[in-house]
Amino acid sequence: MRGRLCCRLRRFLLVFNLLFIAFFTQTNFAYSQQNLPARIIGGIPDNNSAKLYQIQVGAYLLESNVENALFNLRDCNLNPVTEKYQNFTRVIIKRIPASQISNYLRNLKLAGFNEVIIREDANNSISEKWEINNPESAYTSFEFNHDMNYIAVENDENKTNRFGEYYISESDIINLINLGVLKINNDGNSGVDFSFSSVDDPEKVINLSAVKSDKITASEELDLFCRTWKVIDCTNELYIGAFLFISDAGTYFFTTPDGEADSLSQWRWYDDNKKEFEYSHDNWIFYGRARIDELTINSLKVFDPGYRGDIPGYSRAGFKNRWVLVPLR
Repeated sequence: MRGRLCCRLRRFLLVFNLLFIAFFTQTNFAYSQQNLPARIIGGIPDNNSAKLYQIQVGAYLLESNVENALFNLRDCNLNPVTEKYQNFTRVIIKRIPASQISNYLRNLKLAGFNEVIIREDANNSISEKWEINNPESAYTSFEFNHDMNYIAVENDENKTNRFGEYYISESDIINLINLGVLKINNDGNSGVDFSFSSVDDPEKVINLSAVKSDKITASEELDLFCRTWKVIDCTNELYIGAFLFISDAGTYFFTTPDGEADSLSQWRWYDDNKKEFEYSHDNWIFYGRARIDELTINSLKVFDPGYRGDIPGYSRAGFKNRWVLVPLR
């Protein structure tokens, strides 16, 4: 008799536990769904996907609606971009790692967006530096990053830098805004053959060859760090509004607040912790070291202590400057 009672009790506890687990799971699932936009077109990708994604929050006819959407997104520390599609303006957040999609969706829900479209980010950008072999070329290098910016270094006495935006209109054509057009003829792992025609003389086509610069060893920190950033706060107020281009080829490039090219430098990690980096304007004869206080997909905070006499070669780059930057795109 006692054995049958124990057996029934065990069966009851097992059924109860299974019902509790099912209820708890369904409740948590319903709760999590309530914190996401009601309609998600395209589906949430697997967290382990290595691809980048974009989230479109709307497509608007009226400019006032575009501005409202941009304001609401930026108010939630999100960094949207716009693109034209027929008569509409799409508002999109780009280059989102798969593992961050759910976090972005929750933030979008809080910002009032209840219908979104998730797509893979199109492969319409490159991150490379091309160093040109021909000493007669008008340029010594072209460099591109995934934020759609380029740097072109002129082959003159001052090594004049040209900074701007680019877009890839076809798989082998790169349009450098206000500079010219590059047409790729042969693209290899270590080098590239291409032609260049200037906006000032589009009929004149120059054929060039270049070596692709080596890249810094890939890491999560490198992916976050190598962006085009905008200075929104700084100890030295003259820098507020300036752009900072950081590349995985070791380029560290500042503009003035009006976007004019200003200072081309090099950078490298100080050590394997990737919490500090060094920079140099003269090929490491003199250099500085700065500390990264915050590095996320939406923010970069840097502290530069300036000159230190106990380190040979350390540059006099300023004293105790703090920088707050946000990604340009």
